Amino acid sequence: MMRFIAAALLISLSPRGDSEDVSKLLSLIKPQPGESKWAAIPWLTNLREARERAVAQDKPLFLWRAGGGDTLGRA
Repeated sequence: MMRFIAAALLISLSPRGDSEDVSKLLSLIKPQPGESKWAAIPWLTNLREARERAVAQDKPLFLWRAGGGDTLGRA
């Protein structure tokens, strides 16, 4: 959402506002390859399943909780 707001702001500040400016701005705003490596991780949303898998693989459990009371970044 913030990317769209930033794009709208930058486009409105553009002196010409033509399609070339828009294309340049979109290329700067769009996520670049390899930028969001966390998205490639097979995250689990079921705590019980995650705990069982962590125990079975003898690995630590990473728990992410978003602010505002909601989980999965919907705060």
